[in-house]
Amino acid sequence: MKSSVLNFIYAVVEKASEFMLLALALIIAYDVVLRYVFNCPTMWVLEISEYMLVFLTFLSAAKIQKEKAHIKMDFFYLKFPPKIRVFVDLVFYILIVLFAYVLLYNAVKMTITAYKYESMSNSLLEVPLYIPYSIIPVGMILLMLQGIIDIVDAVKNIITWNHPNESLTGKKLI
Repeated sequence: MKSSVLNFIYAVVEKASEFMLLALALIIAYDVVLRYVFNCPTMWVLEISEYMLVFLTFLSAAKIQKEKAHIKMDFFYLKFPPKIRVFVDLVFYILIVLFAYVLLYNAVKMTITAYKYESMSNSLLEVPLYIPYSIIPVGMILLMLQGIIDIVDAVKNIITWNHPNESLTGKKLI
């Protein structure tokens, strides 16, 4: 899959996430007003907001990984020399792909089971559970693809780093 296709997918997911976050804030505010001002809570806001959070979490993970914007503890990482950081990055990218694969595998099994047995949510909405469950495998596929791209980039950095006329970043020194 070309990087431009992934960039397009990331852009679509980003816009959808922005809309989802706004909608989430509005429906929660709506529920708070109904619950505490009018003493008339809704039946649907909690469930819908949970599905929105699943969407925001799993579909945004790959874009966040692309931007290297995940929360991380870099106290020790910044103390390593740049050559060691490339290897540390490579190990973490491999772990990300493995984690995404395990999650993908289990989420696909869970989604298929929910579809096969026609599982519904335990609320008045009775949402078929395979619909929100299917968000997780899609997000993990995107995260795996981004992780593979990151692995390839890290390997390229390691290879170019051994070239006498190039720096660790791949820029020509001469």
